[in-house]
Amino acid sequence: MDNSKLNLGMFKAYDIRTKMEKLDGPLLERLAFSIGRYIIDDLKAGSVVICRDARIGAPTVLEKMIDIFSALGLDVLVNPLQVSTCQFYYSCMRHPTSAGIMVTASHNPKEYVGFKLMGMHNVPLAFGYGPSGGIEAIKRYYIEDVRIRTTALRGKVRMISYMEDFIQYSMDLAGVKKGSLAGLNVMGEFLCGSAGAEVATAFGLAGADFRARNLIPNGMFPAGDPNPIIESSIAPAREAMANGGFDIGFCFDGDGDRMDLMDETGRQIVPGFNIAVLIPYILDIFKPAFKQSFHPKFYADVKAIPTAISEIAKAGIDVHMIRNGHSFIKAKLMENFSSGFLASEEESAHYYMNFPLDLKDWSKGAVASENTLFFSLLTARAWMENPSKYEHMRTMQKSFYRVKEWPLYFDNSFERMQEIMDDVEKLMALKGASVVKRMEDGSDLDAVLMRFNLPAKITAKTSLDGTWCQVAERISRSEDAMTRWEVVSSDEAICYEMNAEIRRITDRYVSSGCAHYGE
Repeated sequence: MDNSKLNLGMFKAYDIRTKMEKLDGPLLERLAFSIGRYIIDDLKAGSVVICRDARIGAPTVLEKMIDIFSALGLDVLVNPLQVSTCQFYYSCMRHPTSAGIMVTASHNPKEYVGFKLMGMHNVPLAFGYGPSGGIEAIKRYYIEDVRIRTTALRGKVRMISYMEDFIQYSMDLAGVKKGSLAGLNVMGEFLCGSAGAEVATAFGLAGADFRARNLIPNGMFPAGDPNPIIESSIAPAREAMANGGFDIGFCFDGDGDRMDLMDETGRQIVPGFNIAVLIPYILDIFKPAFKQSFHPKFYADVKAIPTAISEIAKAGIDVHMIRNGHSFIKAKLMENFSSGFLASEEESAHYYMNFPLDLKDWSKGAVASENTLFFSLLTARAWMENPSKYEHMRTMQKSFYRVKEWPLYFDNSFERMQEIMDDVEKLMALKGASVVKRMEDGSDLDAVLMRFNLPAKITAKTSLDGTWCQVAERISRSEDAMTRWEVVSSDEAICYEMNAEIRRITDRYVSSGCAHYGE
């Protein structure tokens, strides 16, 4: 088949994702054989855990994968019901010698389908990361289409379900007991995604007065695209918060691995400020893991707001900058756990941590994963126990101005994406910005951070009393041909003028016809 018809664009940096119409029957079968070949030949695994979220294309994909994988001799451990990606990760923790596939397209609209892939022992697979190159090898097998033989002895297909265990694990780790959240009024907005059952059940056991919105999984996503940063999708939840007498609210994306926190007025609590409150609790969790004194460390998103980084550092942890990408962040956390790296967050409301395999015995190891149920429960506990800290964080949020990350889409002019980023970087450098392109360990940041009157590393002692500004730009690795910018500053006029400067550059590319701002 002509490579132009193979939909090679679905192989992203951190997962496989595409519109379902571009993954018809023959291509889906071809992809399933390629993934199966990778699991057998490269991962050397004899079994695979498969779960799915609510999206409409997932059942077809599951059926095909179960059939092909078992025909290849792989044992298939499948949960046929809709679950969150976080529950999928926990399922993989229960089967450490299995590979893992979560059928999900995360926050994308209903017409998308995708795959988040795991190696054995919860090692995330990405493009260029994993045995033989991870997703890069799967893409190569997909192009070659050399199908390994099916076996006379089919693999076994076994049903699995770990929701009750997952809930108990998350509650125990968060220090939330039955009835301990009594008196707390909580709203959960699920946007018809797949996390509702586990979150509502856990908060009910914890005694909270919990009200769920759009609880029932529905792959048509009638409440809007399942993305907490799309204002039209979560505006009704904000209104409900403002009028409903709630203490806090949580918004989840389609597969439940993003959790956005709202206060009683419906305003977002920036993830960096939320994690700053949670750091003392997280440090307590890890005390048994490090019997000797250690220097705890934290990875902050490249877009993390300087004020939030300062608050995280003041909570008693050394903050290091990290590039975006769930697979990359988890890989770095696992690689550097022994050096004291405990957790991370992205401003897109992703939270990460090295989770113990056994809550009573850290010697059995830990795996870097996402668990929004744990972080939601811990946040609720912290809100009850330390309301003054959240009040302080809300005050800090008023100390800066921000133009949230916005996109520019390119029409197959991929070379122009780097060109426009270079144009913005040159302009900011001329204005006196210091430019950061690498992590502290020398790794590529895969983004450009331009700072005015700010150091490359922000610590608990960094003064933010003066006027400062930060501009972040990157190419999205999870979307098709997209660049993004975000501006934050202590000064309102500077914030909006810097954003206007960027916009004047992007306007030129839009006028030339090679890019557009979207709908």
